[in-house]
Amino acid sequence: MTHNTPAQHMKSATDGGESGEPPTKKRFERRVKRTSSLTERGFACIALDRPTDGVNVGHTLRAALGFGARMVILGGADPKINVQKLSTDPGRAYRHVPVLEVDGIFDAMPNDCTPVAVEITDNATNLVNFVHPERACYIFGPENGSISSKILNKCQFIVKIPTTMSLNLGMTVNIVMYDRLAKATRSNEA
Repeated sequence: MTHNTPAQHMKSATDGGESGEPPTKKRFERRVKRTSSLTERGFACIALDRPTDGVNVGHTLRAALGFGARMVILGGADPKINVQKLSTDPGRAYRHVPVLEVDGIFDAMPNDCTPVAVEITDNATNLVNFVHPERACYIFGPENGSISSKILNKCQFIVKIPTTMSLNLGMTVNIVMYDRLAKATRSNEA
């Protein structure tokens, strides 16, 4: 009776063993098709710079859910804002869209994502003419001010909504997200 060491046993199982048979390879069958159900590429996320009003945060969460944003970033938000108790988010969008509360927006922004500031500046591109990046993070300023220059300087694009005056934060988020969706839908139909 011959006793094989573990190494000899492994060898004989893979190379045909002592019988002189050619080695055999195990075949694996793929039982799961690996196709994506996504019909479009890319993603959008929304970032609010120093939001102070829970009403607007609630409107932003509803817009994120409605327009398919992948996350909402609250950078330097007022600590009194409780995302779980917003009267303007009756559908509890925070349960479906991740909300990240951070000190700095860029700390939470996904890799390989294009930062787009939405701000009224002289060098801003009109939203009507703007071509949305495939992977974008739209950054909106606080209700009582503007996006900080530190953030603006890091943004690849600055866009503005062509109005005669500034708009409410929640309304601005909805307009920009609708514009992204409308332009993506048109380009997919073409």
